[in-house]
Amino acid sequence: ILERYQPDAVRYYVARTLPEVADSDFAWEGFYNRVNGELLAAWGNLVNRVLGFSYKRFHGAVPVYEQLNSLDQAIIQRSETGFETVGALLDKVKLREALTEAMSLVREVNAYLDERAPWKVYKEDSTDAARSIYAAIRAIDNLNIVLAPFIPFSAQKIHELLGYERHLLGDL
Repeated sequence: ILERYQPDAVRYYVARTLPEVADSDFAWEGFYNRVNGELLAAWGNLVNRVLGFSYKRFHGAVPVYEQLNSLDQAIIQRSETGFETVGALLDKVKLREALTEAMSLVREVNAYLDERAPWKVYKEDSTDAARSIYAAIRAIDNLNIVLAPFIPFSAQKIHELLGYERHLLGDL
């Protein structure tokens, strides 16, 4: 399986279907649905559209902003809750539940972006677009750390795209 698929895709699927209290089966259809419909559609899309927009409109830098609004502050704070909630579940070795919580936070950031729509408001109010992209990058940075135990190779790549030079989890 590792000759054909990236380790993070396999790790993600196994963590989402891991038999914690009952039996579980590996199914190719489930693998494709989880990886494509969840991991790539939610997390990959979020990272791609935010970093791509930032690169295109803000010259690859974290945008400068004046002051965050309440929605921007709320999504950053919400992403920070993942350290505690997901961390507590990992401490209890509830991997499937921890990953479910992490992906729920990812979906919240996607919903925030859909509501703020920086790509639509950029031409009329680039400062407001900068605020929302800044908040989204902060949320991605937080959630990347939260997701790192599940998708360490992808998390390292995103860590580097965010401008960090050191290893997120050490040598993999």
